[in-house]
Amino acid sequence: MKVRQVLIFKSSVKTKDKKNFLMELVKTHLPQVQDATVDLDDEDAIFRFETEECSIDYLTHFLAGYGIQVDFLDCFVVA
Repeated sequence: MKVRQVLIFKSSVKTKDKKNFLMELVKTHLPQVQDATVDLDDEDAIFRFETEECSIDYLTHFLAGYGIQVDFLDCFVVA
């Protein structure tokens, strides 16, 4: 049985255009990610998403290839 997790990252996303770009990347290339959000009002531009399959290392390296830096902060299991 797969476990649904919420992964939380600090991100380098600071503009609405960059946020839209990130959301399109996730939608197009990371179908295992659900409910992704970026909080531009937070000073750390928190990137949060739910997944059952996406690893932290894979996501970090994938986004770095597009110039988006994310630093893992926390993870919790969704009941």
